[in-house]
Order: sequence, then C-alpha cells, then structure tokens
Amino acid sequence: MRPYILLIFTALILAFFSGRYIIKFQGPMTASSSDIIEINKIKHKFQKAVIPYAIVNFTSLYHSKEKMELMSPHFDLQSYKDSIIRTVDDCNDTTSMMSLNSKEYVWYQIKCNKRFKLPSWFIERPPFVDDKGTSYAYHVHELLRRSDYQSLNKWVMKNIEYFHIKELSALQESYGPLGGIYGILAGLEEKSLTSLLNRQGTILTNKFLLARIKYPSDFPILEYRFYLREELESFLKQTPYGISSRVNKQSCLFLDGPICWHYSARHLFNMVSTNTVVSFLGVIFIFILIMWLLFSKIKQDKLEDMKRKMALQVLSHEFRTPVASLLLIVEKLSKKAQDLDEQTQEDFLRLSSEVYRLQRLTEKSKHYLQSQRGKKLVSLNFEEINYLEDITEDVLIALENTYNIEIKRIFNNLQSSCTIDTYWFQIILKNLVENAHVHGSGSVTVILNIEDDHLVLKVSDQGSLSRSLNDLTTEFSKGNKSSGSGLGLSIIYKVIKDWNGKLDLIKTPTTFIVKLPINIKNEE
Repeated sequence: MRPYILLIFTALILAFFSGRYIIKFQGPMTASSSDIIEINKIKHKFQKAVIPYAIVNFTSLYHSKEKMELMSPHFDLQSYKDSIIRTVDDCNDTTSMMSLNSKEYVWYQIKCNKRFKLPSWFIERPPFVDDKGTSYAYHVHELLRRSDYQSLNKWVMKNIEYFHIKELSALQESYGPLGGIYGILAGLEEKSLTSLLNRQGTILTNKFLLARIKYPSDFPILEYRFYLREELESFLKQTPYGISSRVNKQSCLFLDGPICWHYSARHLFNMVSTNTVVSFLGVIFIFILIMWLLFSKIKQDKLEDMKRKMALQVLSHEFRTPVASLLLIVEKLSKKAQDLDEQTQEDFLRLSSEVYRLQRLTEKSKHYLQSQRGKKLVSLNFEEINYLEDITEDVLIALENTYNIEIKRIFNNLQSSCTIDTYWFQIILKNLVENAHVHGSGSVTVILNIEDDHLVLKVSDQGSLSRSLNDLTTEFSKGNKSSGSGLGLSIIYKVIKDWNGKLDLIKTPTTFIVKLPINIKNEE
C-alpha cells in the first residue's frame, strides 16, 4: 500500500504545480491602467483605420418622438395575437369604445367589422404603436395577410419605416432580405437589439460591432457605426488582445459594456518565460509518468493476486482426489481395526482424524478463494456446544503427538454451553499453536476462558517479536523459519474479523489474544 500512497501523493503535488502554471498561462484576471489605456488606443486606431460597413442615424430614421416609440425596448411581438382580434363581447363593449382615441377607434371598427376601409392616413399618422407596443403597421399587415392580399410584399416594403424595429426579423423571415438599413437591423439578434434600444455605447453581435458616435449633450442624436466583426478580429490579431461577448459571470481582463477583452493566446505565451514553459511541460510529463506507474502497479498487483489465487485453486482441486482415496482406505481399514493391537488402534484413530480434517480443510478452502465475491470471507456455521474443552483437547493432543511437545493448558469457566463455529475455532487454535511452536521459543501455553459473552483464547510462548501484527497478518508473509505458504495468520485474521472478533498481539513474551463473541447459555 505504501507505494500507492507515495505515487498518489506525488501526483497530487504535481497537479498542484500544474495548476499554478496554468494560472500563469492565463495571465492576470484584471486589467492594469496601462492595459486600459492600450485598449482605448486600439479602439481609436481601429475606427480610423477601418471603414464602417454602415452608419445608421436612428434619430434621422425615427425623426419624431412618436416614431421613436418604434424603437421602444418594452415590446413583445407575441402580444399582437392577443390584441389584433378581440372577442365578440369586446366589440359589443361600448364603454371601452368611448375611451379610445381616433386611431384606436378606427382600428376598433376595422377589427369588429364595423368599417371595411382603412383611411389613407391610418399608417402614416401617429401614434404608431398601440398600448402593448405593437405597431399599427404590423396589425394591418396581419389583417391583409389573412385576407390574402396579393401585393402584400410591396405594401410591406412601402411602409417598412412604420414597423417596430423588433418586427423586422419576422418580416424578413416571411419575405426574404429586406435590404439596406432595415435588412441590417432585421439581422440583429434579440440581445443585441435590446442593447441598441437601450442606447448602449458599444454592442457586439454575431456579425457586427456597433460603436455609438458621441455628440455634445445639446444634440441628442443616436447614431451608430456598424463594423464587420471579421474585420475587427483581423485587426486585433496584430494586438495583444482579443474580444468576445460576455457570458453570465465570465471573468474578463477588461469589461467594456457587453464586450469582454482578454489577452490573446500568443501574447500569453510571450508573457511567460521559456523556462516556465519547459518547466510546465516537464511537470505534465512527470505527472503522466506517475499516473502510468500507478496504474501499472495496480495492474501488476492484480495479476499477482490472480496468480496466487489460481495456485490455491489448483492445490484445492488436486487435493480432492488423494483425500477421497485416503477416505476409502480409512473406511476399509476401520473394518479391521478390532484385529489391531491397542497402540496401532490409537495410531489408526489419529490417522483417521487427520484424514477427515484434511477433507474439511479442502472443502473449506474455497471460502478463502472466493473472498473477493462478497463482503464476508467465509460462511460461519454456528452451533451450540457444551464440550468446548473436548474440541480444544482434540486439537492440542494432535499437535502434541505431531510435534512431540507438551502444551500447557489453562481452562477457566468453560462449564457454560456456547454457540460457536467449531471448525473455524479449531483452525484458529491450530494455527496459533503451530506458529508459537515453530516461530517462538520455549514452552507453549494455551489459556481459554469465557469473559462477558466473549470466548478469550491466549496462545503464548517464551520468545519475543519485532514485527507488527499488520505485517504478520499480510497474505504470504512468512517468518525466517517458516516452510509454509505464509497464509496461516492471514486466514485466521480474516476469519476473526468476519466473526466480529478481535486479534491482539503482545510482543514480549509473544502472546496472541483472540476475542470472539459468543452466545452463552448457563447450565442449570
């Protein structure tokens, strides 16, 4: 795990430095006073060097106060659907009719079919918009369109100046390019048109840059120069700056109305030294290398884990055939066991016990091999027993005979019956005693007692340990004198964990302490 932590920690440090370099490449987030002066100079140079695509004097185009209402930003094109034709009840409402001015009254008569001819002055005389902001020209246009007026296109072009500025795009969609000034205005998107109606100083559209011409305050003239945006961007390529329309809370070097000024990519690279660029690329390379090493390490460890489990699967599978043969031989010999002398019968019983234990071990090994398939390593089969001392003695006697040693026993408070998994308890006991004998020194002592609904097992010898419990319970971790696979303590540690128990270690003298929760029933 330590190599993983080291690689991840290194990758985080490199990511931090990469972020710092990226911030350097982005440049400062606010313009300095020299930047603002330089941007203003660029704007003046551009207006002198580039000829406008068009110059539109809206004060001349909409030359009266009433006509200026055709530029009012408070307008909803959809409102005409609600006001162009009123219901029959509205037409019969004489009270509301009395409050109408002359133009509204004429339009009221037309809508309610009480008048069939428009006066010649109706389009050209103010007011040009109704109370909802829709132009009367657009109302008449809709009326003529529904009546299949044959020369509607010509009528529109003749009266184009009386339509609201926001109605032009709808007309252009119906009749094609309007041409001239009105064609330019019809192509403006909603946001840009709103900015124009609000008389902003600079407006950036998809196609144009609109720059308002300033006049003395005594001359309330609204006039804009229209520059092609492609000419503007071509001009800015010769400068350290670029522009874009501001989107929501986008950060800008300098905010000029709706225009967001920022450094160009070429200028940012010029600002950053060569050493910084090389360092940045070096950090990125090392970061990629570290990530590659990390994934390679994970892949390698996964492959090694698969190899180990494959080896255990093969061993478990191959053990089954000889174990089955041994069981048949034991069964045949058991029929003749009475003919054997007492010592041979005792040896035969020990042999039978070991063969059956080997069979149980082979069957149970699959639980360890399937440890990645669920949260639990093994399936614990608990059963109520009242002979805990007997199943402990079975293991200890077999170990004494195998290793020709004497194991000291201390049993306390084992009179109560309890619920445990007999098989895995014996595996835990056997592994701890074998480790104490093989790796420890001096005599081995086994202490077993029941304390507070827990079965407490202590296995100790007279030696001492320098290694930690975490190191000892790692898979395939072996001692210097071990000839095994290094799985013993790893297996029992995981079994104890699945049992909701606890494994502790006292290093001097070496003592392993196992605490297992059990259900106790006191004998009456």
